[in-house]
Amino acid sequence: MMTDPVHAVLLGGSGLVLAGLAAAADAADALSRPEQVAVLVIAALILSGLYLLACTLWPYANCPRCAGSGKSRSPSGKSFRNCPRCKGTGRRERFGRRLLNRGDR
Repeated sequence: MMTDPVHAVLLGGSGLVLAGLAAAADAADALSRPEQVAVLVIAALILSGLYLLACTLWPYANCPRCAGSGKSRSPSGKSFRNCPRCKGTGRRERFGRRLLNRGDR
C-alpha cells in the first residue's frame, strides 16, 4: 500500500480539489447577501475593464466566416474569392473596440 504524501496526492488529487471548492463555498457563506452582490459587481467591473484594455491592444479578431484567411472557397476548393463579410482582410473589429470608438465621436 502506498501511503506517502506524493502517492496520496496522485491517487486522491480530486479530493484536494473538492476540499478547495468546499473552502471557497464556506468563505462565500460567511459573506452576507449584499456583500456577495458587491463582490460580483466588482469582479464584473474588473473583467470588463480587462476586456476593454485587451480591445485597445488587439482591436481585431479573425473573421468567423473565413477563419482569418480572407478567402471564401468554392465547394470544389479550386477557386476562391474575397470573403464578403470581411472584404478579404480576414479581420473583424471586436465589439469592445466598437464601443471604444463610439465614445470617441
